[in-house]
Amino acid sequence: EEDVLNVLNQDDVLMIDYPEAGEPSDKGKAPLVEEQVPVIEDQAPVMANQLQIFQEALREQQEGLERQRAAQETLETKVDGLVSNVGSLNDKFDQLLAFLKKP
Repeated sequence: EEDVLNVLNQDDVLMIDYPEAGEPSDKGKAPLVEEQVPVIEDQAPVMANQLQIFQEALREQQEGLERQRAAQETLETKVDGLVSNVGSLNDKFDQLLAFLKKP
């Protein structure tokens, strides 16, 4: 009996330092979905505007890339034409030199 009373008294002493009433800590807890809804609703117009700005910037960037591709193709076509003309001029120059070397 005495041991049981000692154990009970010890439990009472240990529980003194731990008050039952208290507020739980919010540290490390994610906000509840209900708490996030007003924030999301408030930010929706701003986010929609930002999305529209990003879409416009992406469209402009894509158009710029298409213009660069078209300019690159045009340049390649012109370079091919110049290479062909240089080859033709070299052939004519060789013919002229051969003609001038004849006695």
